[in-house]
Amino acid sequence: MSTLPIVPPRSVGWRAALVLAATLLAHAFLLERVDRILAGADAEPAKDAVAVMARLLPPPPAAVAAAAPSPAPTRPRPAPAARKPVATVAPAVVPAVADSAAPIMVGPDAFGAEPPPAPQQTQEPADASADSGKPPPAETAAAEAAAEPPPFEATGAPLHAALASLAEPRAALPAAARYVYRTTNSELRLASGTSTVDWSLAADGQYRLRMTTTAIGMTLIELESQGTLRSFGLAPERYTETRARRGAVAANFDWSGRRVTFSARSHERPLPDGVQDRISFQFQLMLLGQAQPDVFRQGRSAVLLMAGRDDVATYRFRSAGAATTATGVGELQTVKIERIAADQTDARVEVWLAPSLGWLPARLRFTDRYGRVTESVLESMPTS
Repeated sequence: MSTLPIVPPRSVGWRAALVLAATLLAHAFLLERVDRILAGADAEPAKDAVAVMARLLPPPPAAVAAAAPSPAPTRPRPAPAARKPVATVAPAVVPAVADSAAPIMVGPDAFGAEPPPAPQQTQEPADASADSGKPPPAETAAAEAAAEPPPFEATGAPLHAALASLAEPRAALPAAARYVYRTTNSELRLASGTSTVDWSLAADGQYRLRMTTTAIGMTLIELESQGTLRSFGLAPERYTETRARRGAVAANFDWSGRRVTFSARSHERPLPDGVQDRISFQFQLMLLGQAQPDVFRQGRSAVLLMAGRDDVATYRFRSAGAATTATGVGELQTVKIERIAADQTDARVEVWLAPSLGWLPARLRFTDRYGRVTESVLESMPTS
């Protein structure tokens, strides 16, 4: 135990020492209490300490005014004022997200189609049509579809009924004839060719049809169709197609088995009455024109099934109306029909039929998928 120097009673040094010791003890006591409160050791904190902490939390009046959403808050407590705008904004955000996500569900990734237009986009054209007095585009398209008569199906029962007006189909076609056409091709601009169509019809109804196109002293293509003439028109039995420097390919028509088979493909196709090939369809059009000329009235359409070298395709023709066509046998009044292409891969076919010649094709134009055009115009025909 250390000994302190004894200060005379009249000296004030001992008083200062006592004050310093008391101050240190008080600070030590307060620090210990603060440590215990922060550590949660006291189960019941002093009321004075709680009161001091409560007074430190409220912000100054200026801070409360800046944080409040309205310029004049009615409640002094800040907590309700801070929560109120959150509660009012949340319901407005959720529906907006749901609406904007809805078109995505019906977009290209879901159904392979374009998403439907937004409501305001569909509403504007409707309003514009109403203001101008014109019907909306959808109603116009529906009206046009309703005004146009249904296409004539040149197969099965409709075809039988259409040709029933021909008392004798054989009388509608020549027994034998040769038709010569002047043929041009967009790839052979410096030279024109000749397409010769030879037709023969025997007494028993057997027909033979051959078309040969030559140019620059060589045969470019030869098409041949053989079959019989029946109540529904031409019934091909074999169609062959031979191109320059290529072997022949054929389509075979099995009428008893009702199927079409191909030498170039292993598949087969059904064979209803009225299926034609790429050369016989021209004479089938002659029968239709003589039996039912109304089929080729302007705006009307007809559907034919046509077999080619390796498949059967659907050809939809629409009549474009009357036209004057210059040919090698003079100007002819014709009716133009053209194929309605389903897409850009379909070949375009245009045919000008001459009613004065028994609806013989007086001009034909073929445009393939690559834009190459082959055109044939009647040059000569039998005079008797």
